[in-house]
Amino acid sequence: MKILVTTINSKYVHTGLGIYAVAGYLRAQNRHEVAVKEYTIQTPLLSILADIEPLAADIVGLAVYIWNKEQCLALSQMIKAVRPNCKIVLGGPEVSFNAPDILRNNPHIDYVIQGEGEQVLAQLAAAIADGTSTALDGVSGQEALSDKIAVVDNLDSLPFAYKYLNDVDMEGRILYYESSRGCPYRCSYCLSGISHRVRLRSVPSAISELQWLIDKKVKQVKFVDRTYNLTKEHYLPIMRYLAAQDTATNFHFEIKADLLTPDILEFLATVPKGRFQLEIGIQTTYAPALAAINRRNDWELLQQNIKKLLGFGNMHIHVDLIAGLPYETYAAFQQSFNDVYALGADMLQLGFLKILHG
Repeated sequence: MKILVTTINSKYVHTGLGIYAVAGYLRAQNRHEVAVKEYTIQTPLLSILADIEPLAADIVGLAVYIWNKEQCLALSQMIKAVRPNCKIVLGGPEVSFNAPDILRNNPHIDYVIQGEGEQVLAQLAAAIADGTSTALDGVSGQEALSDKIAVVDNLDSLPFAYKYLNDVDMEGRILYYESSRGCPYRCSYCLSGISHRVRLRSVPSAISELQWLIDKKVKQVKFVDRTYNLTKEHYLPIMRYLAAQDTATNFHFEIKADLLTPDILEFLATVPKGRFQLEIGIQTTYAPALAAINRRNDWELLQQNIKKLLGFGNMHIHVDLIAGLPYETYAAFQQSFNDVYALGADMLQLGFLKILHG
């Protein structure tokens, strides 16, 4: 069978980690002909369709995110119109938790993958190819719904997502990488804690894969680990390895700054300038809002550690706030903004609360 896995990115410089992860797993099965295509939200849908149609794919999988949902739904309908026998499969955070609505409102969609899709999409492709039942855990279809969210227990069972990119020029691009999945925290605005457990890719595997990205001269590697600095035995060897390399690649980590201990701060002070970029989610300093979203911040320690990091002068420090959190009035948000702005970070990113399915 011919399978196309595709998505619509927000910008050309970005790379869709999800589609490479599922395509890599499918290719490792050595059973199907698998193609990967990336587009951007600036690309006209008819141009995307013209590029896709000659592939004559039996299955088209689209990764759906908050920025491309409308385009993906429209594109999938166009694909079905020109290739009615093609199976359309959606996956990603914008469809994983509302599959019944997606299927009911879009009869041209055949299946929705719910959760982490590598293993489940391979199972679904095998069932379609063999003509066996597609009533699988983590797959909802027009004929049967599933109440399960797929979770990959062992991350080392997954091949390196970018293994098949040897013929693609990655120099100067931003690539996303994950050394862990899940989050132990239960922040109510975030999807990452839904699996209720953190799974780690082994340190040797992560180091080998990151060296591949360094060799490709990737401009920036963004770790998508929700809280990178959770387990010192996992994250510190990786950071030490990256700090020791002779490379211009920058590595971006999302961390919880009030978890940083004195020995970690001492190490971070020695990292080559420009090698690391730290994103620190503060979200709010207003206690009632923090309580409502199930988030705990040690504001005094956050301030101390962020000021120390800035004092090192060797890393770009990026802090985050969310506007629109429960109970946060305009006055309370103004105070949160002033509190965080006063830290003097290199960037303050203001996000707006979004309603996420799930």
